[in-house]
Amino acid sequence: MRRLLAAVPLLLLAACTPNTADDAETPRSADEPTWSVACSPGTTPVDGIGDLELDCLGDGTATAVGTADKPLVVVLWASWCVPCQQEAPEIEAFFQANGDQVDVLGVDTADTDDAGRWFADDFGMTFPSVADPDEAVRIGLGVPALPGVALVNTDGTVADLIVQPGVTAESLAEAAGAAFGLELA
Repeated sequence: MRRLLAAVPLLLLAACTPNTADDAETPRSADEPTWSVACSPGTTPVDGIGDLELDCLGDGTATAVGTADKPLVVVLWASWCVPCQQEAPEIEAFFQANGDQVDVLGVDTADTDDAGRWFADDFGMTFPSVADPDEAVRIGLGVPALPGVALVNTDGTVADLIVQPGVTAESLAEAAGAAFGLELA
């Protein structure tokens, strides 16, 4: 009954809003997003970030941001970032093709947890992400604006930063392969 009552104002609003083919936004239900990919803590801190722990966007657990047994691709994104929306399917394709050789960690930057989870759900992200509302990772890595990608060696050193928008699965595989000395797809 409560959901029905909550839906009445939305239905009235929808009836007063013109329906156009250009509507890019799909209305959200009153429910919370269901996306929840768990994070694995890093064991080696990343240069510029140190012993930073952030809440996992998927399950809320405190997660050390760092490398483990594989090189790490840190992807800085936010739901409100238009280039991030364009890159999200590319990052996912990179992860699907190369997740066995490199770890990928998304960093939802200057965003709300719900907006970040909706974004991750909308784009079918299967790699983990942490919430960074205060932009500690972006600032620590020296990334001027979103989106940004840091390629981090297993010893925590940053091998390369990609700060220009337009990352594709192929361009990321090429840059990460060169930075890490790996054959990536």
